[in-house]
Amino acid sequence: MRPARIALVVPVYNAGVYLPLCLGSIAAQSFADFTAILVDDGSTDGSAQICDQWAARDPRFVVLHLANGGPSRARAEGVRRANCEYVAFCDADDLLHPDFLAALLHAASDSLLPVACCRLEAFRSAPPLNAAPPRDYRTLEEPAHLEALLHDHRVEYSLCNKLYDSTLLTPELLDNGLTHNEDLLANWNVFLQLPGVAFCDFAGYYYRQHGGSSSHRGLTPAEIRDHLAVAETIRDTAPAALAGSVGAFYYEKLSYLASRILRSPRDPALDPALAELRDALRQGLHDPLLGANPQLPRTMRWAARLTVAAPWLARLVFGLLLHDRK
Repeated sequence: MRPARIALVVPVYNAGVYLPLCLGSIAAQSFADFTAILVDDGSTDGSAQICDQWAARDPRFVVLHLANGGPSRARAEGVRRANCEYVAFCDADDLLHPDFLAALLHAASDSLLPVACCRLEAFRSAPPLNAAPPRDYRTLEEPAHLEALLHDHRVEYSLCNKLYDSTLLTPELLDNGLTHNEDLLANWNVFLQLPGVAFCDFAGYYYRQHGGSSSHRGLTPAEIRDHLAVAETIRDTAPAALAGSVGAFYYEKLSYLASRILRSPRDPALDPALAELRDALRQGLHDPLLGANPQLPRTMRWAARLTVAAPWLARLVFGLLLHDRK
């Protein structure tokens, strides 16, 4: 693997028509000292050949061909092979702002903080315009960076809108046995080690929404289990000073999952999970760290109460008012 200042790891699985656009946005980065590690995860649609073609014409692109094992394993293998100072990630159907790497590298190196991040912006067909990134950044110092990870949608749970000191990431941290919310758990475990992070307030990463996006797939019991496992890990490992913030996050996660079930087409396979979530919400309604937590958004408090008291009405209200990112 060629040495470079930054390794950009791209897990690729049947990325179809979106992959050339993604790779083009990587090639167009204003910061050129990077290696793009394209990890073909057993693609069957021609994506592997597209990766090979890019590697043949641009020495900054290299390809790893793996049997299908999922994006977490692909990211872990890319990090294992990287030879770099920093690591970033990009999904194969998304796009990068031309100054994504440059802005985050400046923020990380200038602040002497090991992680820098920017905003993530969703799009469907036409990507957002490439607005000029800010010259400055701000720092989120401990414990503000942990609170931001849990509650600030500009920081986001994602691995893809961040730049990491490569010493922070291990294959085991990335390939953590989860299929859903694995990025939040990985970031939580990284952020716990940090004195803070640098934040660039611009949309540097463009997240494509389409029929194959995870937010378009139906909720499953396995996804609910993964979300709860991550939320429980965060609750159990959080510093004592964050008890209120983490309690609000945990109760909000319970309410969010229940609302996802209630606003989706009725699926009997989800009935046991809904019953467990309603019971947990009921038990926490008056707990000062959960349902009565002043840090819990008022809308989540009322959503939880409605879910507990009248799930049939909650199903109607949530179906009309709540929508996932599409």
